[in-house]
Amino acid sequence: MYTISIRRAEKADAEKLNAALMRLSDDIGDDHGASTEDLIRHGFGPSAAFHALLAEQGDSRSVVGVIVYSPVFSTVRASAGLYVSDLWVSGETRGSGLGKRLLAAALQAAPKDWTVGFLKLAVYEDNPSARAFYDRLGFSHDPNETYLTLAGSALKDLKETP
Repeated sequence: MYTISIRRAEKADAEKLNAALMRLSDDIGDDHGASTEDLIRHGFGPSAAFHALLAEQGDSRSVVGVIVYSPVFSTVRASAGLYVSDLWVSGETRGSGLGKRLLAAALQAAPKDWTVGFLKLAVYEDNPSARAFYDRLGFSHDPNETYLTLAGSALKDLKETP
């Protein structure tokens, strides 16, 4: 069995990162709109919108897992948190504990002066195995929250508000 190591993704890893995220999109039946250039612009510039960790196996350093996350803050919880937008573990390594290790590594990668009090994520209703994984870790649904998205022309209209 090869050792799996987890490390922070760097700009030079953007193509590897995008390939892993494309596999995630394929696994869950999503369109994959991001390009390698999008990842470089939004994740590795001076104002990074996200952070990512890669899980690599053996000497070949083939990517077998990835997590993409962003900082959030809650005044209710009086703490910083992480929003996990993407978590993928390859089919051949599922069940090995790698998903849990990636979540823990993201928490450990947070700035030391933060009080990280929570993780947030969304899980698709038609992905019961992912939901079961998060349930086993202790994630819970908050009935007081509803996940909403503003995009397209409605977002454009809001941006143009004086």
